Amino acid sequence: MPSGSGWDLRSPDASLANAYWGSPTSNVNFCEADYVITHYIAEFFNTLTSLAYIAYGIHGIGRFKRQDISLFSTPNLSYWALIGVGIFSGLYHTTLKYHTQMSDELSMHLAIGTILLQLFTFQEPPPIQRRNAAIILGIIIPFVIYHCVTDEFVLHVALFFCMSWIVGFRARYIIKTKITDPAHRKKLSGILNTATITAMSAYAIWNIDVHFCPQLVRAKEIVGFPASVFLELHGYWHIMTAVSAYSFMAVIEFLLSPDDVPSRGVGFAWPAKSILQDLVPQKGAHGYVNGHGKKLT
Repeated sequence: MPSGSGWDLRSPDASLANAYWGSPTSNVNFCEADYVITHYIAEFFNTLTSLAYIAYGIHGIGRFKRQDISLFSTPNLSYWALIGVGIFSGLYHTTLKYHTQMSDELSMHLAIGTILLQLFTFQEPPPIQRRNAAIILGIIIPFVIYHCVTDEFVLHVALFFCMSWIVGFRARYIIKTKITDPAHRKKLSGILNTATITAMSAYAIWNIDVHFCPQLVRAKEIVGFPASVFLELHGYWHIMTAVSAYSFMAVIEFLLSPDDVPSRGVGFAWPAKSILQDLVPQKGAHGYVNGHGKKLT
């Protein structure tokens, strides 16, 4: 609920007197009561669930049989950015300071920007790659400056959702043009559809946490600890958006990888794992692919 000095979605919290990081200076403070579990962490469960981004990012970088990809290669940029989202989200919810809030919000744009760079430079001639990269950076960098100066939250949300829509549209376009097998197209589109629904559901939960905090606080008081942990709704936003973001990143990496790369489709995490590994032909005992002589198309 916006107020003159920002959003304070907590109930009054007497434990702030022992807060290690002092009084919050962030303009957004979610519904989890501050400094209840430990005086070193403002929002303990929101901080804890931020680890989901880090876990998926680390898995993406180091997944099984991916030795052909260097640590700082282009396919890894989005995973590094996802780790950054987790780190800065954790710092924000730990400290509830304005500068960590800015870091958290801007890391989201950095992550989506790395995905856009991959999608709009894929199989394009160098001049087009440079042009598209300049357009993407020309939008994100001015916004970063503007957002840090003004802390204008609505534009932050609008730009992020706009870029997310573009990622989904472009990824589906590549599926349509690169994957000729209808069954494979359907499975890949299914991952993206599930990821989109997951992200939208997460946003709905985020809004419940924002707009119905007093009701949530009363419900937490009724059920008591530890059952009240399941009513820390902002944590669901972290987990569900981590799953959604990783699903998109995994599918995009799969689409942009050459067909003959040995690690293509191997070692991805849930929920993309079972589907992507089934889309890559496996050599049988006689050297045929899946018992036939076909390549994935």
